[in-house]
Amino acid sequence: MREWLLVALMLSLCFTGQVVAEEEESDPFTAAGLNLVALRNDSLDSNQDGMMDAIRVVVVINSTEQWADLTLNLIGEHSGFTVNEEIFMAFEDQENASLTYDSWAVGEHRLILEISDSDGRLLKSINIGTFDLSPALKVPSVDLLLSGSEIMQTGDSCEITRDFIDETGPRWDFVGTRSIVGTPFKVLDSDDVLDCSNWPAGNYLITETYQNGLGQTTTDTLELVIANKPPPHFSIEVSGNEELAGTPCTITHVAAAGEDHEDYVKDWRITPSIGLVANTSALDCSKWEAGVYKILLTVTNDEEIRTTGGIMLIREPSTEFESEDSDAPVLSKREETDTSSVGLWGIGVLSLALGVAVFVLMMRSPEDDQLGANMLNDMGEPDSEGLPTHLDENGMLWRKHDDGEVDWWDRSSMMWKRW
Repeated sequence: MREWLLVALMLSLCFTGQVVAEEEESDPFTAAGLNLVALRNDSLDSNQDGMMDAIRVVVVINSTEQWADLTLNLIGEHSGFTVNEEIFMAFEDQENASLTYDSWAVGEHRLILEISDSDGRLLKSINIGTFDLSPALKVPSVDLLLSGSEIMQTGDSCEITRDFIDETGPRWDFVGTRSIVGTPFKVLDSDDVLDCSNWPAGNYLITETYQNGLGQTTTDTLELVIANKPPPHFSIEVSGNEELAGTPCTITHVAAAGEDHEDYVKDWRITPSIGLVANTSALDCSKWEAGVYKILLTVTNDEEIRTTGGIMLIREPSTEFESEDSDAPVLSKREETDTSSVGLWGIGVLSLALGVAVFVLMMRSPEDDQLGANMLNDMGEPDSEGLPTHLDENGMLWRKHDDGEVDWWDRSSMMWKRW
């Protein structure tokens, strides 16, 4: 009986040896002639904030083969996302390697180490463990910084700096997309500074949003108000008014205090015309012929906002500068002026004609009175036909047209007459 038990024990030992051999042959890592000599992991505080934020894994591998080519892949899993830290090993006999996993979010991170051969065949998978970590990398953030006041006028100096940070997305090849809305013009990701000095007037609510492939999102909003610049304010200064033609004379555009009109468009309109006038702030009127000139100046700023001002200039005739215009006024020579009897007869005839005209006006028909009354409104005052009017210091009534032309009210004829 004892002999039979001894035979059975020897047979069981034979079968056990075969099972162990089969298990060793089924282990790809061992079958490749590799042996894991040591494995260690260390928790790190990479940014020195007192919170663990990284795991360093150190392995020592021995090879019985002449040469070994391996790939070590440290896999981190968190919130359904997976990232990889990979290195390559090529050695003979024995080698060690170190891999560091940097946390990219607050919470639990599960780490797995996979070892593969040069053909990509998985040889060994090791569960390193689960660790509660804080971020070692800077999480995404955007910040819109305004250089200038929150309320400014069109054309004022204005810049918006876009500060952007994302260390996690590029580190794990999960770069996301940036989007910005609320700007009047298209903005590219490469535009780190936006020039808002040329933006039109308006209220702007600018929002930039970023999300990377790991689901991390950040946003920032900037409110900006740009108001239209007020119309240009200026005055027109004249030297040489009511002076003789040929004497010094200048007409100058003077911007109001605190305003710069150097780059503004200046459009001069002079009646009667003196020819083409350049876009300038000063005119030389010393060589203008004798006469009365209406001068209008329109100043337009960069936003196409304009202001028009005007003055009257009188240049008296000079004996040294005779005008070629037969209708131009002539300076009287007083006692040197030649007179003739024909002039006296002419004055007499003119006086007689005026007397007849006055008599006819006094004897005009009721229909003529009604015609004159048509120029009066219901209050018996001159009808301006909807145009603005004003009364000057001499009691003369004026009305102004949209194009800047003016009329004066002739009381004798009860009619508006163009100036």
